[in-house]
Amino acid sequence: MTSYRATFCPDCGDKLESKWFDGRDRSYCAACARIIFQRPIPCADVAVMDGKHVLFIKRTNAPHIGKWALPGGVIEVGEPPAEAAARELHEETGLDITPSTLTLITGYAAAAPQGWYNAGYTYAVQFEDVSGEPTAGGDASDARFWSLNELRGSEQELRPEPNDALHIRAAINEFRTSNG
Repeated sequence: MTSYRATFCPDCGDKLESKWFDGRDRSYCAACARIIFQRPIPCADVAVMDGKHVLFIKRTNAPHIGKWALPGGVIEVGEPPAEAAARELHEETGLDITPSTLTLITGYAAAAPQGWYNAGYTYAVQFEDVSGEPTAGGDASDARFWSLNELRGSEQELRPEPNDALHIRAAINEFRTSNG
């Protein structure tokens, strides 16, 4: 089992072949007679909302180097998703949040250009419920709030990834509904 598209067997090291199994083409080791399943990388993101603004970080690591994205990252082994979201928010922005304060907005799955897949959770929180001021850290070179108008503009510097745009809309809808 691997998160990356394997070319060699993780057990014996032989080159993998392709084999049709369970309705799809899979990586197969003829020497071990074993299907090598590709697993998604679990992630957690946070949409921090401040009125009509959303917090974004500018990424310094792959994938999407130099792009603006919601703060978030990989869930560690044994780490609950909300705790991972709170940890990643702190690492990338310096903001602190109690995981129980986060509102689960949506789950997602996405393919990355490197041949691996991620699946995860997006949480939302009002800025008034976090402590600290946004400061870039970890794998973020910048952290700032963008207005919803900037997000909608056609000439903007920020062009959220399609998943981020969906998560932001879901967060806005959640807070509109919960606030009447």
